[in-house]
Amino acid sequence: MSKAANGKANAKRTAKAPTRAKRTGKPKRITTAPAKAKRSTTLKPPPKAKAKAKTHAAAAAHERFERGSYDLPVMDLGEAVALATALLATRPSKPAPAVVEEGKRVAAARDRARVVAKAAAGGAESVDARAYDVAMDRAWATFVRRIEDHVELPPARRTDAADAERIYGIVSDLSILKLNYLAEFAQIGARLDSLKREGLLEVARALAGAPFVDEVLACHGEYGQALGLMAAAPAKADVVDRGEARLALVEAIAEYAVQVMAQARAGRSESWAPVAKALGPIADLRDRQQRAQRAAPPPSPPAPHPPIPPPAARPDLAPQPS
Repeated sequence: MSKAANGKANAKRTAKAPTRAKRTGKPKRITTAPAKAKRSTTLKPPPKAKAKAKTHAAAAAHERFERGSYDLPVMDLGEAVALATALLATRPSKPAPAVVEEGKRVAAARDRARVVAKAAAGGAESVDARAYDVAMDRAWATFVRRIEDHVELPPARRTDAADAERIYGIVSDLSILKLNYLAEFAQIGARLDSLKREGLLEVARALAGAPFVDEVLACHGEYGQALGLMAAAPAKADVVDRGEARLALVEAIAEYAVQVMAQARAGRSESWAPVAKALGPIADLRDRQQRAQRAAPPPSPPAPHPPIPPPAARPDLAPQPS
């Protein structure tokens, strides 16, 4: 090839070079930076952050109400009665049916424990004797009036006339019903004793009617109990001594506390505050007992054991001559 031909070929290549440069430069003019920036704002969190969020949610779901502060401490009867009263005063405003039921059990056990405590202390509950006085007046007046009816019958048409007059002579004075409680009780008791002593009580029962005489005897017994002059009837099976009353009340409080704590749901801390408020008296009692134990002086050490003398100083242990 001649030099002229080579020069023309090189000229053609150099002429085409800018065109190639333009073609190869076109992709560089495409700007995708804004699109990338827009995508970066909607990227999902990295896997580590997602796992951390799941772990936190699982931990929150397994959080539970702290029940250790509401374990019942050891209590005497007075402390149990006071705690039951405080718990009933702070029960939830919208209790579940189980809480309502156990609350009634606590109230019943608390009332029985109060009665037992007062009876054991020798101070019977104050009783209004007026109702018993009215019942006694009515029963005694009815009994006397029926005996009087037999006395007023014509002698030819009445039986046991002599006994009816004797009975009426003993019981006819109704002015005793205007006496004070103690005097009235004593006067009616004296007249009943006279009828028994004279052997006329069964005759009076036949003349006045057995239900009316039994009513007089029952009202007189209740009247004496209300005045504290007669022993009460034997206790029923559900009225127990101090130890059993305390155990029954403590068990009722424990079951009530369990039902209240069941309202505190795991992972739902908003349900814990009402439970903590309702059971606050238990925590307060535990704190008071712990403070009292810390404030109490430490127990004094036992007295030292007297020294044991050596065998030589004890004649009873000295070796005897053979």
